[in-house]
Amino acid sequence: MALPYLLGSKAMRKPLLSLAVITALLSASGTAAAQTVDEIVAKANQAKGGDKWKTIQSTRMTARINLQGMEMPMTIVSRRPNLMRQDITVPMQNVTIVQGFDGQKGWMVNPMVGGEATELPAAATEAMKDQAEFDGPLMDYKAKGNTVELVGTETVGGAKAYHLKITKKSGQVQHLFIDVARGVEVKSISEVDMGAGPTRVETELSDYRTVDGILVPFTMRVTGGPSGPVSMTVDKVEFNVAIDDAIFKMPGK
Repeated sequence: MALPYLLGSKAMRKPLLSLAVITALLSASGTAAAQTVDEIVAKANQAKGGDKWKTIQSTRMTARINLQGMEMPMTIVSRRPNLMRQDITVPMQNVTIVQGFDGQKGWMVNPMVGGEATELPAAATEAMKDQAEFDGPLMDYKAKGNTVELVGTETVGGAKAYHLKITKKSGQVQHLFIDVARGVEVKSISEVDMGAGPTRVETELSDYRTVDGILVPFTMRVTGGPSGPVSMTVDKVEFNVAIDDAIFKMPGK
């Protein structure tokens, strides 16, 4: 008899009402946060090209990287779903260093240390696998098993940006910063292990230009890598280029 009496008393109704209001507010807040994340992701995917991006099967980017005061021509070729190859020419030595990912393993050809094709260590291969993901971590992120959280907003390059924390299915964490006004990615932070232990790497993207209806960053700056700060200036971007899949495979000895 005591319990029904207490639940019906005025003294208890107020705390119960307050608890109900708090619970409802927390529930509504959680729903709003989830919707906000999805809206940000949708805007970022739309800025990337949306449905048009999904019609793109391959890309070729011609660029120049500046490392320790030395400018080196570079070509990056990618193809769905996760094939990638990078060729960097070192003018002073007149050699080209090649890195590739064939969908399963990463490899390298470096004439400065022998010239034979070698398979990359497991940690470096995982780093290349993430880099080779054609659509990036946000597009269809739920289907990939990724989770996305909104950390807050920060200032990047003088403009407000959403800070998203992405936890991939593998457990790897990446932080992306999405420009509030434009929806484009302006910065990323990740832990990269190229075989010598995890290293915090920050990449800033700017100078976005439209190429065949797709917004592309033409300037990138990477800090925290093993070689020190690296900047890249893009000269040309091509979509749906004809590519022989053989170029992604590790050459035989």
